[in-house]
Amino acid sequence: MKFRSALYSMAIVSLFSSCYVARAYKYRDLALTDIHKMPSVIIQKGDKTDPFINGTSAPGHKQLSTTLDTLLAGSYTATFLVIRNDSVIYEKYFDEFNEGSLLPSFSIAKSFVGSLTGIAVHDGLLSLNDPVTKYIPVLKKKDARFEKISIQHLLDMRSGILFKEGSYNLKDDAIKLGFRPNSEKQIRKLKIEGPSGGAFNYQSINTFLLAITLERVTGKSLSAYLSEKIWKPAGMEYNATWTVDSKKNLQEIGFAGINATARDFARLGRLYLKNGMANGRQILPENWVENTVQKDTMQKYSGYKNQVWGVSRYTTFTDSLQAVQYNLDHNIEGRRIYTYTDNNKKKGFYITYSSPEFYAQGILGEFVYVNPEKNLILVRLGHHWKNKKFSDPINFLKALSLEL
Repeated sequence: MKFRSALYSMAIVSLFSSCYVARAYKYRDLALTDIHKMPSVIIQKGDKTDPFINGTSAPGHKQLSTTLDTLLAGSYTATFLVIRNDSVIYEKYFDEFNEGSLLPSFSIAKSFVGSLTGIAVHDGLLSLNDPVTKYIPVLKKKDARFEKISIQHLLDMRSGILFKEGSYNLKDDAIKLGFRPNSEKQIRKLKIEGPSGGAFNYQSINTFLLAITLERVTGKSLSAYLSEKIWKPAGMEYNATWTVDSKKNLQEIGFAGINATARDFARLGRLYLKNGMANGRQILPENWVENTVQKDTMQKYSGYKNQVWGVSRYTTFTDSLQAVQYNLDHNIEGRRIYTYTDNNKKKGFYITYSSPEFYAQGILGEFVYVNPEKNLILVRLGHHWKNKKFSDPINFLKALSLEL
């Protein structure tokens, strides 16, 4: 029996050593510090940092600190940052982490890739209407329908590609893409599921294809291009890293894998808050920022545009006439008044509408949230929230029950 067990174990090890399963199994219980064990490349910072102001003497700081300390305790948060009017009014690090700690962001990387795409378009390296096959011709050879997928379709997650993501187990396509040692080869296996330009379907393969396109039109690695176009000119404070598929191949995991400090992630939010400006320079094209996070655009695109999430809010009423009047007073055009029944079986009414707020988000509940009306940025990094609903920053803000 022991001999059979040993043979079985050897077979499993052999299987793991020959495919992506080995890496996926190794990091199945990912610790935040495991990013330092994974192969990565450096994203170089520049010589000039664009600093934030110390806002700990701001009115209400003590109450905010007390409330957030209580809400975040035991929540599996590594760091939480609140910046208002360019001033840091709350900054807390938990466990062994500190201001210089690099922490994983997972899909927050998508918003960086989207931003780089906007820069490349502005620089004339590609067009949003270009078919992806112009830059990745192997896709057309596999299926002519790939020629109907534009760069804009990839940005908006409307490509129609067959890619099963969401379970995040060993059969999940995103796990396979992220853990296989030569990720770019996997694009040759892609298939079409539906029409391009159709319904929104969140799929990491879209961002990965954008990443490959960026490398081909710039002639640079993703990390080098990010360093040149955003990390250095935006005044990031620390070098960051980008996880790669293997030490040999050094292909950045284009849809995830950027590891950085909380303040440097906040600087991405500040770029969008300041219409693409940093250090007195236009880093992101102003029209790109407007076309990405403008609330009417977000409403038109169901709350997701150019690899950034929008926010829908709702207001409830006990009377339908109140809802109609609110609609008129706030010029919420084209919005229906919906009905609902509360726990006491009483009928109510609500209106949903797009908000100016927007955010980047990762699978562990990380987020970079921006509220332009309040000149506010929130950054949360850490492991899965103990309270799962807090993965949505809007739910966290509701639970905060404190005006920021």
